[in-house]
Amino acid sequence: MTDKTTPEERLSAWLDGALSPEEAAAFEAELERNPELAERAASWRANDSFIAGALAPLADQPIGDDLLAQMGLAEPQPMPIAANDNPVWWRRSWVPVGGALAAGLALVLVLNQRPAALPLDGGLSLALDTTPALQQARLADGRTIEPVLTARAADGRWCREYRLADQTGIACRTGQGWKVEAEGKTPAPQTGGDIQLAGGAGSAAINAAHARLGTADPLDAAGEQALIAKGWGDR
Repeated sequence: MTDKTTPEERLSAWLDGALSPEEAAAFEAELERNPELAERAASWRANDSFIAGALAPLADQPIGDDLLAQMGLAEPQPMPIAANDNPVWWRRSWVPVGGALAAGLALVLVLNQRPAALPLDGGLSLALDTTPALQQARLADGRTIEPVLTARAADGRWCREYRLADQTGIACRTGQGWKVEAEGKTPAPQTGGDIQLAGGAGSAAINAAHARLGTADPLDAAGEQALIAKGWGDR
């Protein structure tokens, strides 16, 4: 295991099944001794399962010419040559390979709609600081924001899922305020007034962000109110 020196490298190799039986047994013993690493392993495995499940239906769907062209995977136009009944191998295999690549890239575009966490403006940050879940706050520009849930990320930050106009987002709190981790179209409204489970918004981008962040189960109303009352001091 000398070529896999960091816990992250060993974890990645373990999830990929790249360790020998002896290395796998040693790493699993390490997981039992290290709760933080075990929690990270569970989060990474959940993320892998989500991506695999999301990619499966995409891989079975036909890929349109427009999408292939946008991704630079369209089949090149043939040069005028003499007639040939035996097309070269790369022309025969291009479409299936291109389709698989396009499906993968399409999923990446869905799961990574935002290159990096972006800070929210003052009005939105204040609303997330002070508004309980399932209550609405009106912003200066007339829009309404409604926090959906509050949950803790694996790195210790507090994160809130929210609805804003036709978007659903996740923002996490740092020392500099709230920063957006993901946004996606708001799904059809759900009935009932209970705080949803983490990832309940349903869109691929939001579910992927919950998996990436490793958010725990959301706080109940009392826990959330206490956190708001003390100014989010418990990081």
